[in-house]
Amino acid sequence: MNNKIGIMDIGSNSIRLVIYEMTETGAYRIVQECKEAARLSEKVGANGRMEREAVRSIAPLLNQFMAVCRMHGVIRMRAAATAAIRNAANSDEIVQWIAEETGLTLEILSGEQEGYAGFLGVVNTMNVSDGIIIDIGGGSTEITLFRKRQRLHTVSFPFGAVNMNWRFGREVRNGEWSPQQIEEMESFVRSSLQNHDWIFSNPGLPFIGLGGTLRTLAKINQKRQDYSLPVTHHYEMTTEDVNYFYVSLPHLSYEKRKKTAGLSKDRADIIVPGLIILKAIFEAAQGSTYLVSGAGLRDGLFHELVNTEQPVVDNPLIASIRNILSFAVPVSETHVKRVNEYAVRLYDELVDVWGDVSSSAMDKRLLLTAATLYKTGAALNYYHFRQHSVFWILHAGIGGLSHRETVLAALIADYHPKNRTPRLLRTHADILEPSDEARVHRLGSLLQLAIGMDRSESGIITSINPTTGDDALHLRLESTGEPILEQRELEAVAKDFQKAWNLTLSWSILPSSNF
Repeated sequence: MNNKIGIMDIGSNSIRLVIYEMTETGAYRIVQECKEAARLSEKVGANGRMEREAVRSIAPLLNQFMAVCRMHGVIRMRAAATAAIRNAANSDEIVQWIAEETGLTLEILSGEQEGYAGFLGVVNTMNVSDGIIIDIGGGSTEITLFRKRQRLHTVSFPFGAVNMNWRFGREVRNGEWSPQQIEEMESFVRSSLQNHDWIFSNPGLPFIGLGGTLRTLAKINQKRQDYSLPVTHHYEMTTEDVNYFYVSLPHLSYEKRKKTAGLSKDRADIIVPGLIILKAIFEAAQGSTYLVSGAGLRDGLFHELVNTEQPVVDNPLIASIRNILSFAVPVSETHVKRVNEYAVRLYDELVDVWGDVSSSAMDKRLLLTAATLYKTGAALNYYHFRQHSVFWILHAGIGGLSHRETVLAALIADYHPKNRTPRLLRTHADILEPSDEARVHRLGSLLQLAIGMDRSESGIITSINPTTGDDALHLRLESTGEPILEQRELEAVAKDFQKAWNLTLSWSILPSSNF
């Protein structure tokens, strides 16, 4: 029986509940998420206190979130509060009031704990070894430096999009910020960084953004560019992209800003201070590019709760694939592992023919993803599973893959050179590189060959020995019987393979030495 785990994040801008379903083997997926804007930062008075009436105003929402947990059968729950309550003068009193009003036991995260949880969310879902994480919340901003997937420094500043909007944006007329207001806020942010030398001494690293500010900018940018993959996790933006928003969004009225495609109306005011914070810190740290992480604080809190001893996963891609295959996907895990093994054996033999060994690590990630997920679409409809698998791979938010790698993996999994492959290549030309068309044809035909050698999914072929020479690839196969289905499939895919690799294909079948 699978367990349900609830994570409640009482933030400065919004309150969220995420419910995870987890198997006995540790695989997990999200089965429910609820969110409500609360703007708790605005409920802290000039004396630094949050009064009981403010707590009572959020009690009905917290009670409903707890009811949702009961309905889902949640057995473990972690509720955490961040900057708005952490920085309030009467934080202990607020925790007591919430317990009295709702029965909820609330944990107040320190800035260090909040930064660490965000770090876990990033390294467990992205193939990034070094970077600077910036989490701009409503009432605080956390900056974390990591190298070789190890966290080195975290600092939390008591300013975020909501309280900075209140502090510097109160005099804004009709939503339009003046150059002076922008400069005053930037100057405040820059001065806050001065005692943290490590922020300035690690130039050239990617900036990985958590929270609503960068995620919202990503959605706006995708709409503006008519981007072909509307997924924010691992989406990349250049300095030019963010600079475009910096010179345009602050000078729009609220009404015009609310009409910006990709921008939610409840964020029309706080997107500007969030953007100013982001750009000021990025420039101070001399970042190289902006990456969006769809995983952050809540994911990190989950990993801390269920993997206390070792919350950092070894390989985000393998962990993500395991999560997908563990939930009602009608795929033989033994079969897809065998297909990946065959594909890698073929690749290792052929890579010298290709002459591009520099991208072999990426190519093997692509083969792993495509080989193990090519049949996931059968969960929806077996007879059209390849097309459904493409959608699954493109939109599942697979950890450890960039957007380019995600598109390539989907194309390789559904290799169909006369129809679907050319169409998908055209659809995602904005994401792919010129060399990727040849890569898709070569890896796609190679994968079809690997699938063909286990067409019956029975493992009747027990060993493969590929060799190249004289412009040909020869497969020496060992089998425990007559592999009728496999031979037919090899004949069907041989022409596409020969065209993609410019090699003739032959095979011989011998009795298995293990039989």
